[in-house]
Amino acid sequence: MAHDCGCSHEALAAVRPEQTVDDVVRADAGALEVMKKLGINHCCGAQLTLSEAAASAGVPLETMLAALSEARKARA
Repeated sequence: MAHDCGCSHEALAAVRPEQTVDDVVRADAGALEVMKKLGINHCCGAQLTLSEAAASAGVPLETMLAALSEARKARA
């Protein structure tokens, strides 16, 4: 469903595994705290895709995506 109000709702778009850590944090600053809790270092891992970052941190990708989604919903 399209959103027609003209405002920017990038942060509300679904997070995808191919996005980089930096892309997600830029669109939703609250994602940084979620990633920290999951052991993902934004400073050193900003250019990693979410898939790569999850694997590097030993976190199932589905767990990361769910945590990011839930945190986003809680802030909306």
